[in-house]
Amino acid sequence: MTNNYWTSPAAHRVSRRDALRGAAIGVAGLAGAALIGCGGGEKSEGKPTASGTGAAPTAATSAPAAAQPRSGGRLARAQAGDPVTFDQHGQSTTYVNLVSSPMFNTLVQFDPKDGDEKSTGILPDLADSWQITPDGQTYVFKLKQGVKFHDGTPFVAADVKASLERQITPPKGLVPPRQDQLKIIKTMEIPDDFTLKMSMSRPVSPLSMLSILGQGWMAIYSQKDAKDEKFDWKNKANGTGPYRDMKYERGVKVTMEKNKAYHVKDRPYLDGLDVFIMPQESSRDAALQAGQIQLGGMAAGSAESLKKAIGDKAIYSRRPSHGFSVLNYNSSKAPWNNERVRRAVNMAISREDAIKVVPKGDGVVGGYHLPGGEWALPDAEIRKIPGYEPQGPNSVADAKKMLAAAGVKDGLNIVMLIRLGSENLGLFTADQLAKVGINAKQDVQETAIAYDRLNKRDFDLCPWGHAISLDDPDAIWQEMYLQGAPRNYSELSSPEIEAVFMKQTVELDPAKRKALVLDMQKVSMPILGKAIYYWSISQTAQYKQVQGWVPHVSVYNNQKMQDVWLSA
Repeated sequence: MTNNYWTSPAAHRVSRRDALRGAAIGVAGLAGAALIGCGGGEKSEGKPTASGTGAAPTAATSAPAAAQPRSGGRLARAQAGDPVTFDQHGQSTTYVNLVSSPMFNTLVQFDPKDGDEKSTGILPDLADSWQITPDGQTYVFKLKQGVKFHDGTPFVAADVKASLERQITPPKGLVPPRQDQLKIIKTMEIPDDFTLKMSMSRPVSPLSMLSILGQGWMAIYSQKDAKDEKFDWKNKANGTGPYRDMKYERGVKVTMEKNKAYHVKDRPYLDGLDVFIMPQESSRDAALQAGQIQLGGMAAGSAESLKKAIGDKAIYSRRPSHGFSVLNYNSSKAPWNNERVRRAVNMAISREDAIKVVPKGDGVVGGYHLPGGEWALPDAEIRKIPGYEPQGPNSVADAKKMLAAAGVKDGLNIVMLIRLGSENLGLFTADQLAKVGINAKQDVQETAIAYDRLNKRDFDLCPWGHAISLDDPDAIWQEMYLQGAPRNYSELSSPEIEAVFMKQTVELDPAKRKALVLDMQKVSMPILGKAIYYWSISQTAQYKQVQGWVPHVSVYNNQKMQDVWLSA
C-alpha cells in the first residue's frame, strides 16, 4: 500500500528548540504518522539569524553575522492608511494586520526564520504541542500555561475556543473572510484549562489545517472580549502578544509599548513600535531614505532610486509575494452575469501591459495559486484557459464581437468601485475597457467604505489588490472561489468546482491531491470569478541595525516582531 500522511508507522515529536533551528516538524516532514505530534517544552534560544528570503527572482542581500541580541530602542514603520479596526477576525487588509499582530498571538505559527512559509514548518505559539489521529479528524492541542492577556486575565483553552467560534459563527456585523476555512471544525471540547480537542467533520490534511490556524489573522482573544458585542475594537486591543498599551492617533500613527510580562522569556527586545500613517508614497519613500523608517516596502517605481540613495546601510529583498491584482465582476446584475461578457472583458485586458504599467514590471502572470509554488498551474496551461490567452492582433476585435453577440452595445457606461490607493489599477482597467467600447468611471472610496460595499455586492466592476495568507488550496478556495466564500465577491462557482474541491480536500496522498488541485484550477478559472491581472513582486529595505526579522512570502505573517532587535 502506498504511504500517505496517515499510514507511516512512526510517530514523531520535535522540541521547540529544534524546530526553531530549522528541523522538520513531525507532521510536516513525514509521509504520514499513525499518531502525529509536535512541540515540546523548551523555549527558543532566540539566536539571531542572517536575513534571507528563499527563492526569488533576484536573490536578497544578506545581513552580516549578527552579535548577540540586545534590548532597547524603538522600531519605526509606516503604512498607507488608517486601520479600520484592531479586530483581525473580520479583516483582510494590511492596514489592520500590521498594527494588530504585535499585540496578539496565534495558536500555531509559521517559522519566523523561514520566509518561504512552508506548510512543513509550523511551530508552536500559544500551543505547546499537538497530536493528530490517523484518520485526520481529531486534533488535540496542549496549551502554554502561565500566559496572561494584557489586562491580567489568565489565558486558557476557552479563549482559543471562543476566538475560533467567533469566526465560525460570527456576531452581527462581523464578516470573517476566513470563516469557511474553519467551518470544517465540527466540535471543540475542553478536557481541562490547557487542552483543546478539535473534531473535524471530515478528514483534513495537517498541511492545510495547521497552516490555516497559523495565519497571522488567527489572533486569539480573551473569551470575555470575544463574546462582548460592545467591545471597542476600533480603539482597543487586549491580547497576549509582545506589545501592548496601544495608542492610536488617527491619520498620524499607532504606537505600542513592550509587554514586560510577555510569556516568552527575554522577549520582546524592543521598547516599542511606531507605525506612522503616510498615505503618500513619496512621503514613505522620503522617510525610508532618511532612516526615519527602518523597515519598509519599496514600490517598483522608486525601488532602484531608493537603493542608490540608501546604499549599503540597508539589506534589500525582492521576491514573489502572496499579493495579486484582480478584476471582480458583480454577477448578480447584467451584463456581468453573462459569461461571454466576462470573457470578452478578460480578453481585452493585456496581462503584459498590466505588469508594465501598474507595478512597473514587478509582476508575474499567474492563476489562482502562487506562480512557481507547490500548487501552481504551469503558465502554458494558464494560457490555454479561455480569456487568459496572450493577446494577438485580433483579440480586441474578437472581444468586441463577443460583447455584441451578448447584447452589449458599444458605448456602455459603467462605474468601477476603487479602493483608495488602487487608482492606478483602476485607470489601467478603464483604458483596457475603452478599447472594447466600455466607458468606465472610477468611484474611489476609503478602505472601510470600499470593503463594506464589496461585502454588500454594491458595485459593477471592482479592480482590487488582494492577498492571501497562505498558498493552500483549502484556504484559498474556501476564502475566494467556492459558492458563499466570504471573498468570492463575484459569487461565481459551479457544481463541478465544488465537486473537485471536495475530492482534493479529503485526498491524503500528496501527488493525487496536487493533480486534483491542478484540475480544480482548470475548471475554476474560465468562470472568471476573479480575473487575475498578475501576482506581485515585493521589495523591502531593512536597515542593517534591524536584526532578527525575515521578509515572508505573505505580508500577513511574521508581524509580531517579538524577535526583532536593534544593533545600534
